[in-house]
Amino acid sequence: MYFIQESSSTPLVKLSVEDCLFEIKGLSFSNDADSFYKPIIEWIEKEFPKLKCEITCEFYLTVFNSVTYKYVLNMITKFLKFNKEGKKIKVVWFYDSDDEDNRESAQDITELFNIPFEMKELS
Repeated sequence: MYFIQESSSTPLVKLSVEDCLFEIKGLSFSNDADSFYKPIIEWIEKEFPKLKCEITCEFYLTVFNSVTYKYVLNMITKFLKFNKEGKKIKVVWFYDSDDEDNRESAQDITELFNIPFEMKELS
């Protein structure tokens, strides 16, 4: 399992192809988002070819910056590639009911990518 504890500016990350687990949750506005997200991208590239189950990739980013969003789009691009190779990958985007910007970000993703995608509003 790949695990990163949540901090004041970075999200909780739990990733495991063996347990069919992909969760990124919390605040994400680190000034050094590159060093935080590059290992996650590398993990996806290395581990997703081994995927033997359906996996739901859950994102619940309560606050995020544009660099984080760029990395999320990069991740979803990789998910799309693996979907085309026969892996079963679905994205679930959680957002708070009063967070219009976060909901709009999710809607933008649905328009950009042809991948199983679900938006879940939390109250």
